[in-house]
Amino acid sequence: MAFKSPRTLVEMGETTLPDLYAWHAKHNPHYPLFRFHDGHDVRDITYADAFRAVNWCAGYVRTKVTTTGKATIGILANTDTITYCCTSAGIIQAGHLAFHISTRNGSAAVMDLLRRTDCKHILISQDEHITGVVREAFQHMQGIEVHPLKTFDELFSTGEEEDGSGMDCGRDIVAPDMLDSAILLHSSGSTNHPKPVYWTHKRVLGYGTVPWYGEVDLAGLTIGAHGVPMFHAMGLCIICTALCTGAILAVFKPTSPPTFPTPENIFEATTLVWNDYLLTVPAFIEQWSRDPEKVSKMQRIKGLMFGGAPLAQEVGNTLAAHGISLITLYGCTEVGTMSNFVPAKPGMDWAYFKISDWNHSVQVHAGENKHEIVILSNPECPLNVVNTKVDGRDAYATNDLVEAHPTKPDLWRIYGRKDEQIILSNGEKTNPVPIAENIISENPYVSACIVFGHGKFQNGVLVQPPPEYQFDPEDKQLLRAFRNTIWPTVERANEFAPQHSRIFKEMILVTSPSKPLELNAKGYPRRAPNLKRYLGEIESIYTEVERSAQSDVLSPTTWDSKEVRQFVKTAVEKVMQRPVLDDADLFRSGCDSLQATWIRNTILRVVREHFPDAAKRLPTNLIFQAPSITALADAVLRAVHGTNDRSTTTVTEEDLVHLAEKYSSNLPLRPSDLRPRNLGKNVVAITGTTGGFGCDILHHSLLDGEIGMVYAFNRRGSNAMDRQRARFRERGLDESLLDLAKFKMVEAELEVPGLGVDPALLDEVRRSQETWRVDFNLALPSFEVDLKGVRNFVELALSSPYDTPPTINFVSSVGIFGRCTFQPPVPEIAIPPAHALDTGYSESKWVAEKILSNVAERAGVPSVVVRLGQVCGDRLGHWNEKEWFPALIKSALFTRCLPDPSGVVSFIPSYPAARAFVEMRNAPGAGDGPLSPSYLHLVHPRPVPFRTLVAPIAAALTVPLVPYAAWLRALEASLADAEHEVDAMRANPALRLLDFFRAQTAEAEAEGRVPEGKEPMGVVRLVTDVGERTSAELARLPSLDAETSLAWVAAWRRSGFLPDPAVGAPPV
Repeated sequence: MAFKSPRTLVEMGETTLPDLYAWHAKHNPHYPLFRFHDGHDVRDITYADAFRAVNWCAGYVRTKVTTTGKATIGILANTDTITYCCTSAGIIQAGHLAFHISTRNGSAAVMDLLRRTDCKHILISQDEHITGVVREAFQHMQGIEVHPLKTFDELFSTGEEEDGSGMDCGRDIVAPDMLDSAILLHSSGSTNHPKPVYWTHKRVLGYGTVPWYGEVDLAGLTIGAHGVPMFHAMGLCIICTALCTGAILAVFKPTSPPTFPTPENIFEATTLVWNDYLLTVPAFIEQWSRDPEKVSKMQRIKGLMFGGAPLAQEVGNTLAAHGISLITLYGCTEVGTMSNFVPAKPGMDWAYFKISDWNHSVQVHAGENKHEIVILSNPECPLNVVNTKVDGRDAYATNDLVEAHPTKPDLWRIYGRKDEQIILSNGEKTNPVPIAENIISENPYVSACIVFGHGKFQNGVLVQPPPEYQFDPEDKQLLRAFRNTIWPTVERANEFAPQHSRIFKEMILVTSPSKPLELNAKGYPRRAPNLKRYLGEIESIYTEVERSAQSDVLSPTTWDSKEVRQFVKTAVEKVMQRPVLDDADLFRSGCDSLQATWIRNTILRVVREHFPDAAKRLPTNLIFQAPSITALADAVLRAVHGTNDRSTTTVTEEDLVHLAEKYSSNLPLRPSDLRPRNLGKNVVAITGTTGGFGCDILHHSLLDGEIGMVYAFNRRGSNAMDRQRARFRERGLDESLLDLAKFKMVEAELEVPGLGVDPALLDEVRRSQETWRVDFNLALPSFEVDLKGVRNFVELALSSPYDTPPTINFVSSVGIFGRCTFQPPVPEIAIPPAHALDTGYSESKWVAEKILSNVAERAGVPSVVVRLGQVCGDRLGHWNEKEWFPALIKSALFTRCLPDPSGVVSFIPSYPAARAFVEMRNAPGAGDGPLSPSYLHLVHPRPVPFRTLVAPIAAALTVPLVPYAAWLRALEASLADAEHEVDAMRANPALRLLDFFRAQTAEAEAEGRVPEGKEPMGVVRLVTDVGERTSAELARLPSLDAETSLAWVAAWRRSGFLPDPAVGAPPV
């Protein structure tokens, strides 16, 4: 059905909202305005239907409001979309002002709004909630008339000939001035009572013309508006959009009470009435993203439009990479929609928006590459609210800060509110209102509070007790008691806050009675002036926390084994906020590098107080070298009692050989009734497929026609299938492969004999193994659980009923050559243990290789050892931000330079590397004998100069390349203030790898020269002959170039790892 556009009429500037309904009733009478499923079939409400309802409402209003002149008539109603729209337009048709009041307001807010707008009439729904709010509000007000809002059935059950108001209702009303108010909205009132915002007739319809300046013709397209509250500015936007463009609004079936929108019923409604576009909220999108079936359906929708809150970056990137069109809408009650409505294909720029050409705007620089959006008033269509002037012109400053797109100057991304949002030094953002005002202030011992932390590594809170509970915060005993008193409430706030917003007890700052907080007229503390007054105290508390770490962790009364272990246990559990077994590996238990630093600082504080010399004997990487409560306690005892002869870091060749022997002795016997293997497709078992490289291996295995069955072993209790699907989407892989009959997810416990899996299932599993934890800082004990997994797979192979056991394909690492003395390039052979004595990671890899060598010799279990080099990004260009090269690149934000060592690098992209690994599973014997593993090197066979990759990145970040030694000095200088070590490490992840970077600075390297046969960062050059003969993918792999490295930069910018193309060192 063709739609006749009202553009010529609207552009004349003399048309009101009811006029447009009337025009459509004449020119598009049978064209649908609303569409819904009535439980049996799809039903349309045409423009003729809608206009009759508008007229009916106008007549109804005129019978209830008999006063002379224009009245403000409020709508406070839980009702359906269609009834709300027709009622609002009917009020305007009757010559009055329609006041859209949020049903989320309490009685006090409603009362305040009615008084401020001189509203004497209000239409309400008859549900218990609304009638209760009105009843309570009117206990304190008089002179307001309450009228029942008519229902959908009442509006649409009357035929045209029975319509008491008649099609000509309202024609005796004097034509309004287009600059008179037509609709009254109000602000959200998140911090104070809502403020009324008056919309003129011209501005209302102008709002609907924003899509004319977009990139999509919406005529005939359906927009899902099921969850849009019609009292909201977005509700006004969507009905005006439909009236001006011919878009059809899909809504819930009108019922009384109306359908409450949920993620489930909105998505169901989109399947009953197809939506070309869907207008929703980020929380619903995030929930839908967890359901593969919904993700598949979202791919067919032209666009998911959202606003009002940010969409989680990871969710957005994953969905966008999966081909789902995400559209960020930006607007406010005072101005309306400011973003381009609708962009055609946002792609991976989904978080950005273009300001619509309908709005005249400027971006006012606000420092640190941030800008505030300011909308200029148009004389032809003046703004609803003016709060500033730009070059003498009326304007509205939004108070919203935005960031420019790194390469597309007309695209912007919301950064935060100019006056409220707290930006931590690591870029994490905190909205203080939910934490401070909504939770902590509920405590009876708190009269007011302000969360602080801008530019710091963590948040704190400034608390003012009521007068009867005030005290001198210099009294440490009273301060400790007060903190303990309000701590349960702070803990409750922490439960609702993101992890980065968590407030530690030491970060509770209490006001002095002599310096009370300044309050505004509403009784709320004034943020900026108060934080300025308490700046000295705030800086002091950060310094004190850095020095003392956890001051409430008491030192041992006696420095014996029992007391020291309890002291360490307390320090660990307070940071990790959960019980930890004494012998449990801290990093396996969820401890990260920053928490490790916090634990170390706590231990050092106490040891330094009692044994200053002993504190010097504890290494900087203490937690990494002693990664359990027991090991930490032992290390502290050795340092304190001067028995630190054997360093916690010392591992010998004998240790490695002994550990390999431990896991390759007492092997189980083979079954007695072995039989030949039938020729057929391979059956493959892969561990760790929710990791990046493992995920790519799984994808290639599922594509491989020679593989008939794939079992993915992942840790039990990790929601493995959900994580697998999410990782496929995140990496741009075909998620439908996970639905193949040849794939099965197995949740297992790899370190448990039998893998914690049903024995019947193990009988089917035969071929491949791949996973290992990568962390340069972890010592060998942290990997022993992985060695148990190797042993368990060996036993699985030995239990095979076939005469030839299945092959174990093991991903080792080129890191085992950390102390290699072979003349490079190193061939694909077994190496002695001395070459691997470098890090716990490399040592454990050597042990695993030796285990496989032992069992090959002793039990005939074939194996393929693939030594993987530096993987450098997935199909979408994203390189794991926790690795050394991304950390090195991000350091440029602080060092203002990047290193330029000589030499070449053999980085290899993950996706082709994974395919090569799959091809290598049947490598021919290439070891030292018939009963030894095959060894292959999976690195790029065509290395390129380091400069080839880093120079384009330096140019993109506008920083120079400098000798390695100069860069390292700059990196060390960024940690010059040891008291703020945690803060610096949060912001600059290269500092967490400082020991690693220092280890690369042999004298020759310090001058920018890499020893012959080695790559920058100490990797030895390797032979790839066997690997290339075995894998066609590896043999034909093209060289990396500038396009490759710039793809990494683009991906890091999308994820927020590199927030801005212009390098400026943030405060540390």
